[in-house]
Amino acid sequence: MEKRFWKKQVCGVLIIVLVCIVSLLYGCARDEDMQQVEREAGYDDITLDYYIWSDEETYVRKVVEAWNALQGREAVRLHVIPNGEHDAWVENYNESVGADIVGLRGNSHVVKFQQRGFLLGLREYLKESDLDVTAYGNMYNAITIDNEFYAMPTRSTCWVLYYNRELFDQAGIPYPGQMTWQEYEDLALAMTKANGDEKIWGGYFPMWIPQFSAIQRGYYLLDDDLGPTRESLEMMERLYRDSHMPYEDIRLRDNDYCPDFEKGNIAMMVNGEWLANQFVEDEAEGVHVPEWGIAPAPVPQGVEAGTTVGMYQFAGITANCPCPEAAFAFLEFSCGKQGARIYARDAIIPAYSDEEIRQIYEEALGRESSEVFFEAKRIMEQPMWNDYDMLIEKFRSLADKYLVGELSLEEMMESFESGRMEILQ
Repeated sequence: MEKRFWKKQVCGVLIIVLVCIVSLLYGCARDEDMQQVEREAGYDDITLDYYIWSDEETYVRKVVEAWNALQGREAVRLHVIPNGEHDAWVENYNESVGADIVGLRGNSHVVKFQQRGFLLGLREYLKESDLDVTAYGNMYNAITIDNEFYAMPTRSTCWVLYYNRELFDQAGIPYPGQMTWQEYEDLALAMTKANGDEKIWGGYFPMWIPQFSAIQRGYYLLDDDLGPTRESLEMMERLYRDSHMPYEDIRLRDNDYCPDFEKGNIAMMVNGEWLANQFVEDEAEGVHVPEWGIAPAPVPQGVEAGTTVGMYQFAGITANCPCPEAAFAFLEFSCGKQGARIYARDAIIPAYSDEEIRQIYEEALGRESSEVFFEAKRIMEQPMWNDYDMLIEKFRSLADKYLVGELSLEEMMESFESGRMEILQ
């Protein structure tokens, strides 16, 4: 383990002991050459301000605390924006905020910051770094804007199929594995039945990505061919009508998906990796959670098994950060293997992954089937395109009207095509 020569000698022995302990826990030590560069650059006493949203606080705070312990001071100061206010914070951000590092929720936030000139390009820093970017997986090459990296992935999302083992045992039906969407529809119908005053639903699908199966086939709302998008929405309507908790019920309760599954009357649910973390947290707090398992998300006919939808969450350095080298050193830590260990111990899937990280995550989650997350072939939920959020908003609002019967499918798609052309012009 490498040793840092601290500028301040007061309590030096205690600081070195602390650094050794943290290094053993998190398996890292800063490169001595980098430390010398920092001292010569004169920023070893500067505190960087890092802004995130509240969903991230539990694990990001642990990463920041580990980094600060290694530095022997408050090298990074964390600021937490409430979830409900974070989108507005991004929209209204300006340099007077004084952020040095910003947490960004998916591609759209990266694009919004980059288009206004608020993010520092990282390609040259990455060239000089020893960070193994191959550990970010197959989505990494899709996050550039004009061949430049403006943010680094912190964690990744991955949609899978959750199922209630107890309901399948009671029905005498084998647990689900990899299926096509048609096989999933058939299974959901078979699992749907009356149960006294309360119905058992074969499935539950949050209405966040109505074009889910189109994305699995590689089609986005930008594409000229909207056939796969139409087919995906048509399938969603069948699911809500025949075998899933009705869309109207989900809509009224604003996707209360976790408590709904925990009630025990939903056989299967397509959802992201965050649901597994919620189950673990609820179980730890004494909430009854049915015995559950994880299977790959269903795929369209002819699409490679394991193909699903995913996204990165990011951290970027602001263009006006006075010490970008120090900020990048922190990103190397938080977005690399050291930070990944901390994320994984909290049952959060980091963007950076290898066999060790996978084992840590599986132990934290307590489910062997969590291998599904790491074996999936994830297709980016949305491209790095400036106005793509506007397309999503338009599509969802019209899909909502279709699913509640206010528009036919033909009317819905014609209206979307018209609105899409206005956005694309």
